[in-house]
Amino acid sequence: MKLMESRGLKPDVYSYSVIMSGYANGGMMEEACRVLSLAKKNHSKLSHVTYHTLIRGYYKLEEFDKAVALLGEMKDHGVQLNTHEYNKLIRSLCLKGLDWKAVEKLLEEMKDNGLYLNGVTRSLIRAVKELEEEEGHATE
Repeated sequence: MKLMESRGLKPDVYSYSVIMSGYANGGMMEEACRVLSLAKKNHSKLSHVTYHTLIRGYYKLEEFDKAVALLGEMKDHGVQLNTHEYNKLIRSLCLKGLDWKAVEKLLEEMKDNGLYLNGVTRSLIRAVKELEEEEGHATE
């Protein structure tokens, strides 16, 4: 970034996204978030790809709470949320056996935004719920 700026070039949203992707792929999420802060400061509108890069990085590190927070930030900054991000996050939460309240909150957000789960994610939720119910009956 400094090299670009020293040559009189102003990084665009795509440039920031590429740099964030490098950091996120290397698990360096603090650095990626620092670049996101610069991007937000220098550009009024970020792209879906910019946020997707960071969300994907948090998935890899299994820091799902931070991925969920980024979904909220996207919405706050006027970046349109899509079905793909919700489906991916909900599948990850189900596969890791994490907090059902978080899954239900995401499902409610999707519904409020007129978005719907794909069949694979719906089936996964049903299967995980059935497994939990079976485990609940086995421990009684």
